[in-house]
Amino acid sequence: MHAVPAKEAEALESPIVLGIVGGLTAAVLVWSYWPSLGVLVDRWRGDDNYGHGWFVIPITLAILWQRRGRLEGMKPRRPSLLGFAPLVALLALRYLLYERNELWIESALFPVVVAAFTLAVGGWSTLGWAWPGIVFLFFMLPLPPSLNPILAGQLQTVATYGSVNLLHAIGLAVINEGNVILVGDQRLEVAEACRGLSMLLSFATLITAMVILVRRPIWERIVLMLSIIPIALVCNIIRIAVTAFCYAKFGGEVKAVHDWAGLAMMPLALGFVLVEMKIMSWLVVEVDVVEPRGFIRATYSNQPGPRN
Repeated sequence: MHAVPAKEAEALESPIVLGIVGGLTAAVLVWSYWPSLGVLVDRWRGDDNYGHGWFVIPITLAILWQRRGRLEGMKPRRPSLLGFAPLVALLALRYLLYERNELWIESALFPVVVAAFTLAVGGWSTLGWAWPGIVFLFFMLPLPPSLNPILAGQLQTVATYGSVNLLHAIGLAVINEGNVILVGDQRLEVAEACRGLSMLLSFATLITAMVILVRRPIWERIVLMLSIIPIALVCNIIRIAVTAFCYAKFGGEVKAVHDWAGLAMMPLALGFVLVEMKIMSWLVVEVDVVEPRGFIRATYSNQPGPRN
């Protein structure tokens, strides 16, 4: 096997060479994904359900910046053709998906391609530093076309029945016909815009960012992640119930109430999260154990030893 001379190896591992290789590869990937990224931006701009996509890249950069300490002492690695093999394979797969018109899967490969690029240029240690931010990039993507209508319909039904039950609990006589709430002789439709999909996706993005950025015990992070759907549903039910209540008391159009209630959903959800975190802090109290001076810790062993 031919050995690489020491001076040549040092040149290949220099930051300048790594910067050139990484920069050229990144430029090719951006050029390749530019049309797909344009479609994503149009979705963020035109669909309220995915408006949170604008914040994904800034939050990803914040995650990487918070983890920058892991890069200290990391030695530069020499670029190798073998390291680029997964990246080339993913790009070939992307081409096949594009030819088969599997556009969602082709777009969903973007975070995986970023991971392969990180592995190729920086190695496993760099990928270990960047992987939480790379995983967070999945929030850029829309839901699969087959899942979107199913999830949206379920959310709309839950929002309608939940708000009707809440209105019954506060003494307001209402009934529902499908996704329409009958308030007296007036009809309040729980439209698609009120189904809570936008709230759910935005709230999931925010809580996931908190779980990654805020240092909390693992069990608390798991509880926070599991509470995303219940809190989002409760907030949306409260929004619809408040709108229906004002509709019953004041009659006529209550568009202003509907819009203000929509704006209040995210602060309300964050309030639930703060209460949840406070309750978890009461359940588990961390105690620092300090050993008194002069205390000698005894160690025991079941191994036979010499006797005096």
